[in-house]
Amino acid sequence: MSDPFESYFTEYDEWYDSEKGKIIYENEAKCIKKLLCSCEDRILEVGTGTGRFAVLAKNVTGVDKAFSPLKMAKLRGVPVVRAKAEVLPFRDKTFSCVVFIVTLPFVDDISLALNEAKRVLKDNGSIIVGDIFLDSYLGKLYEEKKKQGHPFYRFAKFYHFTEFQKILSQCGLKTEKVFGTLKNISFQSPEPEEPEEIEKNFKELPGFVCMEIKKW
Repeated sequence: MSDPFESYFTEYDEWYDSEKGKIIYENEAKCIKKLLCSCEDRILEVGTGTGRFAVLAKNVTGVDKAFSPLKMAKLRGVPVVRAKAEVLPFRDKTFSCVVFIVTLPFVDDISLALNEAKRVLKDNGSIIVGDIFLDSYLGKLYEEKKKQGHPFYRFAKFYHFTEFQKILSQCGLKTEKVFGTLKNISFQSPEPEEPEEIEKNFKELPGFVCMEIKKW
């Protein structure tokens, strides 16, 4: 079975240049930047794809298991390494931040991927996750597309927010901050919006959620 991220990487990347894609990307980028500011040194983005989000920060190395999108990321000036999230070819405590942007639903073993991120993370570093959860309208939409055989989402496993928090805890990790963007109406007819910090209501999440995660 062919890897959709090998076969459709051009279409994936070009979507971000569409009228709708540009606005959604900017909203997501602002949400991610809220947490990237805590990264003081080397950054690793796991599942970097074509490098669209890696370019938001300096001193980023991108990792992806798909070869073709890495060529595009390299053209964007991102140093890249081909590797799986579950087997990162880096020494312990190398990075100040490890970033996953809609990557964890597509890994083979989420706990192993998080433990690898924890291993290469400095003691005071942060894991930054930007993702879509089943508690949001967007998560429900993507889950339905998965059932319909969407070329990307049929391979994904989306999580409820509380389920993901349990996985983090089992890996010796905890969530420190949560921001969100892409409210329902904004995704259907997107408009620029500012990310909002989420402190209480995790049962009704916006479409895109960004978390700062620390070691226990």
